[in-house]
Order: sequence, then structure tokens, then C-alpha cells
Amino acid sequence: MSLQDSVSPQAQGVPIVLTGSATDMSDFKLSPFRAFTGGFPTAIIPRFLLRKYWYPRVPKNGDGTAKYAPYGMRKIEASLIRKFGAQAVAVVHPYDLKNFVGPKTKVIGISSMEPAGTGFVSRTYTSLVGFGGEPVAAAEFRDLIKKPFLRKWGAKIVLGGAGAWQIHRAKLQKKYRIDCIVMGEGEKTALEIFRKAINGEELPQVVETEPPKPNEICGIVNPAIFGTVEITRGCGRGCKFCSPMMRRSYSFPLDHILKEVKLNAKKGTRMIILASEDIFLYRCKGKFLPNREAIVDLIKSIAAVPEVEFIQPAHAALAPVVYDPEMIEEIGPVLREKSYWTTDETRHSSVEIGIETGSIRLMKKYMKGKMLPYKPEEWHDVVTKAIEIMNENYMWPLATLIVGLPGETEKDTIETLELLDKLKHNKIFYVPLLFTSEEDCMLKEARHMDLKHLTPLQWELLATCWRHNIEIFASDLPQWTKRFTSMFAYLLYYRWKHGKKALQPLMKLSGMNRDYLIKEPGGAGR
Repeated sequence: MSLQDSVSPQAQGVPIVLTGSATDMSDFKLSPFRAFTGGFPTAIIPRFLLRKYWYPRVPKNGDGTAKYAPYGMRKIEASLIRKFGAQAVAVVHPYDLKNFVGPKTKVIGISSMEPAGTGFVSRTYTSLVGFGGEPVAAAEFRDLIKKPFLRKWGAKIVLGGAGAWQIHRAKLQKKYRIDCIVMGEGEKTALEIFRKAINGEELPQVVETEPPKPNEICGIVNPAIFGTVEITRGCGRGCKFCSPMMRRSYSFPLDHILKEVKLNAKKGTRMIILASEDIFLYRCKGKFLPNREAIVDLIKSIAAVPEVEFIQPAHAALAPVVYDPEMIEEIGPVLREKSYWTTDETRHSSVEIGIETGSIRLMKKYMKGKMLPYKPEEWHDVVTKAIEIMNENYMWPLATLIVGLPGETEKDTIETLELLDKLKHNKIFYVPLLFTSEEDCMLKEARHMDLKHLTPLQWELLATCWRHNIEIFASDLPQWTKRFTSMFAYLLYYRWKHGKKALQPLMKLSGMNRDYLIKEPGGAGR
């Protein structure tokens, strides 16, 4: 008997229901970088418009379950199916929960990236845009967690996902009536939590998970949003602000990866995101030395799957690019051919990289393994040469910078500005972020950076990043989304250039802003 036969609005419910908020259960119109805007404030655009045009819901299967879901949720689903059977588990969009939650429902698992809006992106862009309102992702999570029927039948509420720590840190667990928070990799430990919930046993309030062994990680059995496929897990470079550094590092076998790629592609995901803290860690050699043969084989094998339209690497380190530029020359054309991105009529690939700072002192203090096999003193050369190699092969990266690392001085900020000056002619999109101490990192006790503690030089750093984005990516392209992105880039630039007085120049530009979407031709191309 299928779920379609057993589930209806009047049904008894499925024992285990998995879901996420409206932002977590959307592919943002197939744009993984647009998904970052879930951390932007709700005051900018009404949520009913965002739900329709910016993060529409994923489609449904014939039985009402979600056709696509976040990759982490799909991993947990696969483990639960292996233990309890397919009929005991349903993955659904939050708008469809009433069709699956009933008296037989024992546990509702919720996965979230930004439930409290206190991650790097949310804290930065909610405060710096300056129009008030909580982050969209946090508002959507609150709407989900406060739905009365979630608790109508006494089901246990279990929260997991990359942002679960935020609810624990913000002390919102009791307010949101969450029975158990699971923090960390869930494939092994979460199964025991779900078993206890099904049997009516008491659940611990907070669980820090035990890392699974590679053979304990199931392959997904249903497609993931963005066609996500994990190629490596963990990192090991030792960056003290980063949670993946705390996880065991290993690569998944190519046949395991291709099996998930083919499953995603056959179900119509179009894009394949290669989830990794660094794509060049895949089967790496020695001290983070890239395995060119393995990486080229990986990319070409995925590109050869007939239904794969786009390939999007998630993250990459810069040192391997400098160490083996021929590797980039081999994979660059494949990634460009399978790229989703076009700017100024130029097709190019992209990947998220972490520059973080130009300060050699801070590199030594907080991330001395980031540039291995090179020395921290060589960081500027590594960054500039790597970006040059990537650009030559039509890779235009998205780069994060962390503003306000603990103990950052004006000299540190100046060194970062000097590095940006060296990169001023390169194709690179900057995403500056305020330092945030996440729960599962070595700097978890450090103080967050906030607006009132930004120095004039740090404001200038933020403005420099967005001035560069405007100059490089604002082009005469007609698409509405690109016009909006360009307008938003200008808004951020003026906000950061003028600090707290940003509204004054923005008010002078209000006529332009009001008519911009109709009359002005610009666009940011991302």
C-alpha cells in the first residue's frame, strides 16, 4: 500500500513526518546563491510575494509528499526508511502537514538552516540593510513551529539541521516547545532519537551527535533540492570559526556519488550541487595536495550523465588551484559548459571560496591551515594567483570575507583592503560577513561582531566590496532579477558607505529606486 492509498486530509497520520520551513523547502527558482537571501530582513518585501516569486514551494509527488527536499533531510529519510520502512516516513512541505500529521504520528522532524536568524548571513544582512525586521528564514521557521496542529496529537518535535544550534543558543527551545534538538551529523544518533519517540520514551532536550562512520551513511532514496550530492565530508584545515572543521574528513566513493547523481537527474532536478567544504579535498593526497586524476574523473563522470544540465561545486579552497593549475585547465571547460551562470553574455562557472581576511596575523591565529601547503605569509600571493587562474578558465568565484574577527585591529583591516586592491580588476563577487561565533566551532565563546562596534575602516571595507560588485557585475541586461540584484547592490553600497546616515542618500535616490525596476536597465548578473 502506498502513501497515496493511505494518506488523506482525514487520515490517521504517518508515524514519522519530516519537514522544513518555506525557505528550506524551496530551490529559490534553481539559484543556490539566491537561497542566501533567506537571511535578509522581512521588511524589504512582503512575504506573500516572496513565497510566490522568490522562494516558491517545491512540487509535490502524486501522493502529496515533497518531490524535492534538503539533502540533509533526505539523508535522515534514507536512514529512517532502512530502519522503519518506507510506509513509516513522509517528507512533506509545511503547507501540506495537515495531510500527514494525525493520531498515528509519533514524531515530527524539522530541519532548518536558519531557525533563529543568528548565522553569518542573517546577522550581517539583516543589520546592514538597515530597514528592520527579522530574517525571512527565521520568520518562516517561527510560522512553522507555532502551527497548533503540530502538537494536536502529541507527536514529539525534533529539530535538526545545520542551524539547530541557533535555537539552543538563543534559548528558544522552551518557547517553541521543541522536545529535542539534535546538533551535528544525524545519520547515527538521530535514529536512536526517532526510535525513542516512536516508542513513547522520554527524549533528551539536547543531543550532540556521534559522527557516523562512512559505512553508516545511506545513499539518498529520493531527490534533493538542487540535486545536491555529497562528495566529501569534513575538512581538517583547522579554521577556528568554522564548524565543518570539527568533523571527520573523508571522501565518498565515486560509484556512491554517481548513484545519487543519477537518482537526482532522473527525477528532474536539472542541477547537481557538489556538496563539499572543498571540492579539492576529494581523495586528496598528503597535506591537502589535490588529486588531479580523481577530481577530473569526478567532474567528467558527472557531466557524462545524460540528464545533468548544470553542475555547481559548492566550495573550493584556493591553495590547490595554485598548486596544480593544470587541474583547473582540465575541469574549467567542463564546469563552464555545465554552468548555470551568464554575465555580460559570458558563460562562466562559479564556486564559493573563503578569502576571509588579508591579515597575515589573523591567518596565523585563526586559520593557519587554510593556505597549506603554503605559508601564511604567502596568503596574498595565493589568493591573487588562484583568482587569476580561475578567471583565465572562466571561473568567477563568490568570495566571503569575515569582518570583525576577534582581536581584529586597524592594521588587519588595512591588510585586507590592500588585498582587495590587488584583486580590483578580477571577476569575483564579494560577500562580506560579520563575524559570528557558531555553537560547534572553536571560537564559540567569542563575541559576535555587530554594527555599533564597526570601525570606519571596517565600514570602508564593506563599501569597497560592494563597490567592486557593482563595477564588475552591474551590466545592461534586461532580466528583472538582475535589475533587482543591481538595485540591491547599490542599496548595500550606500548603506555601508554612509553607515548610519545611509537613509539620507537613499531618500534622495528614492525616485530612482521607485522607478528602477521599470526604467533602468542595469543588472548584477548573479
